[in-house]
Amino acid sequence: MALTVKPLNKVRESVPVKEVAKPSQAELVRVNLEVEKETRQHWRMEAIKRGLSLKELIQQAMESHLK
Repeated sequence: MALTVKPLNKVRESVPVKEVAKPSQAELVRVNLEVEKETRQHWRMEAIKRGLSLKELIQQAMESHLK
């Protein structure tokens, strides 16, 4: 028994293209900045205390600061 290719409209009426190719909320870009080693260590310890990653801590701080 060989597999045959069927026309798409015979397989299903509407192809769920929007379900397959959902656009991301926003394009992510990298931001690099230099800080003193002690500052980074302080930020990292604070992030650990709050149960966050360093990235999440900085993002929350900036969102709060800019509001």
